[in-house]
Amino acid sequence: MKSFKIAFLLLPIVFTAQSCELFSTGGTQQGSGNLGVYLSVDSGDSWKAGVGTQTFQMGSVAISKIFIQSRDPKNVVAASTNAGVLASDNHGENWVVLLTGFAAQDIFINPFNEQEIFVSGSKGKLAAIYKSPDRGATWIQVYNEPSGESAVTALAYDLENPQIMYAGLSTGTMLKSADGGDTWNWFASFKDRVVEIGVRSGVVYVLSAKGGLARSDDGGVTWTGGKIDKTTKVHNTMLVDPADDQKLYVGTDSGLWRSTDGGGTWQKLPLPATVKVSNVTAVQINPDNHSEIHAAVRSTIYRSSDDGSTFRTVQLPTNRVVRDIAIDHEEPNRIYIGLKL
Repeated sequence: MKSFKIAFLLLPIVFTAQSCELFSTGGTQQGSGNLGVYLSVDSGDSWKAGVGTQTFQMGSVAISKIFIQSRDPKNVVAASTNAGVLASDNHGENWVVLLTGFAAQDIFINPFNEQEIFVSGSKGKLAAIYKSPDRGATWIQVYNEPSGESAVTALAYDLENPQIMYAGLSTGTMLKSADGGDTWNWFASFKDRVVEIGVRSGVVYVLSAKGGLARSDDGGVTWTGGKIDKTTKVHNTMLVDPADDQKLYVGTDSGLWRSTDGGGTWQKLPLPATVKVSNVTAVQINPDNHSEIHAAVRSTIYRSSDDGSTFRTVQLPTNRVVRDIAIDHEEPNRIYIGLKL
């Protein structure tokens, strides 16, 4: 696959957030809708819903990604496809809206500069990336597609280089920034929607919905990989083990798969799910105990304490499908769930 070197030079467009500061969720006014975030403080044994401190003008909020701040994990942000950017400063108990009018797909707080928040998705059905330099008070549009219905569906940063960031589009286009997200270049192209991006030790992993996992060891010049298994039709989610960059997890419509050799070979983990109900939409591991695996099928959470040999199940108090799982790295018993509509 070719790597392109055409930069998008954009005039910054500044938006004022609905909330004046990211971490200001005080107040008593509650949202009338289902916020779409559930949280557990006992490793997933029991769950409760998060509450909005502002009125949400919709019946339900769809969450696509949850991100926990590295140095202060009580601060959490979430991307919503129908409510924009949400934030909590009290471990997900209460939430406010930071940015509306944007269908958000992915989000992160920059671990190298935690004043910065990056969020991707679409504005008016055009792919876009926004950056906030001041913790959600204002927003600058740093990338946009000029035409065609699309969305920036995945974001990632290089843990070893704070200037390098990656983005993937619903069209299969990959973007790369070498200046901390201010400008973006075409990086590579895949045949369908980019679902997840992982960057570890100079290796770039890209999961696409139908194509499967692709791996590049040379900055995107060449790629290897493909479908996880011949029975798999849709690839939903990917996780690179933060302690072992050769260990990958991929959730698919055929179950949960793991590789211990960087995607060379795959093993299907024995989830106690029927063939007809095996669509894994989210996966996460305990940051303190990498033998503890959490995965989701519909609104059921599967948890393994023995590195995937056996699983127990817990039904969430909702029928909505789980889209994302996030675990607090300082208190791993604290788990967040983001729900689709």
